[in-house]
Amino acid sequence: MKRPLIFLALLIITAIFCFAGPEEVDIYAYLYNSSLTNSAQLDILQSMAEAKLTGAGEFYAKALRRLVSEYKNIRNVTEKNAADEQAMILSALLGAEKYTQAAPDLWLVVEAFSAPLVKAEALMALGKIRATNYLPQVIRVLNSVNAAPTTDRLTGERIAFGAIISLEKFGDPSGYLPVFFAATGWYSNRIKDQALRSLPLIAKDPTPFMMEVVKGPGYSYPTKYTALQTIEAADVSPQNKVSVAVAALAEGWRGSTSDVQLRTTLASMRKLAINMINRYKTEDESIYPLLERSYTQGFDSDEKLRAIAALASQGTDESARRLSTFLMDLNAKRQSGNIRQEDEQMVRAVIPALGQTGRPIGRPALNAVISLDWTPAVKTLAQNAISQIGN
Repeated sequence: MKRPLIFLALLIITAIFCFAGPEEVDIYAYLYNSSLTNSAQLDILQSMAEAKLTGAGEFYAKALRRLVSEYKNIRNVTEKNAADEQAMILSALLGAEKYTQAAPDLWLVVEAFSAPLVKAEALMALGKIRATNYLPQVIRVLNSVNAAPTTDRLTGERIAFGAIISLEKFGDPSGYLPVFFAATGWYSNRIKDQALRSLPLIAKDPTPFMMEVVKGPGYSYPTKYTALQTIEAADVSPQNKVSVAVAALAEGWRGSTSDVQLRTTLASMRKLAINMINRYKTEDESIYPLLERSYTQGFDSDEKLRAIAALASQGTDESARRLSTFLMDLNAKRQSGNIRQEDEQMVRAVIPALGQTGRPIGRPALNAVISLDWTPAVKTLAQNAISQIGN
């Protein structure tokens, strides 16, 4: 509730001086500095905010500095709540004024005030005024809250929200990954959705950041998988997508764990990477041993079939050479009678894949199929594949 005496004073002084601009700020400043309680000062600030003054940054900065210095001595609960409200209003007004000189005191608000909404407002103001000296501190705040849910989840979410908006306003690439981890973190959808909206305002192309996550030794397998999913869904070039996919496939085979769930995550990452290589193609020759490994040591038949399809889509001599090797091994099993049900499934995938490559290098293995004791259906697949191969 606004105090009548304060409004009366404002009305009288306004009528006498018919002030505008700096004079108006001076009058508010006089009233503010004459107020003996935080509650009274809060009333003045609320009036200033409603008046939408300009050019009051210096006053707001001085008021915030005074508030920070006196805050620890406030004992009355009502006055402390009023001080929290003051800090929020002053932070917002300084952000709107883009008053960079207030950065040190805004950071003191983050450190000294316990209320999460106050911290959030000060964090946002630091971003709005582009206080680059404090960018590492804002990143550290978000990384800390990202790490694990706070005891009171709402407290953590409020602080995270302030840090996310701050990093959006900074628009510095160093803030991208902390906001990305917020978008995939423990928060409610409101916070995660805000992080997703902020990401493209920090950096338009997520490729280098997702590559860093996929290849970085400090990130978990689920996080790496999420990074691959993110780049697949992003509006970036196929070349960028497949570059991360190749790295993810390599990482999927480099990783090793006895944890069943994590092994499944690694397999899922490899499968998605293989699909992306199939879809977007690449000239990176490192894919061939990786795809062969997925065929020979894959998590399940699904991974093996995806590897076959990815090799076929490349349409190179090297892909045909690898597929020919697979088919010759299957022919040898057929000849020795050591054939399994999965082998029957694989031969029906490898043969059309060889035909898809269109490479003559695949013809000998296909001809061998016709001369061995495969079923008529398999031999028909081989004849069709041969017809697809040029001279």
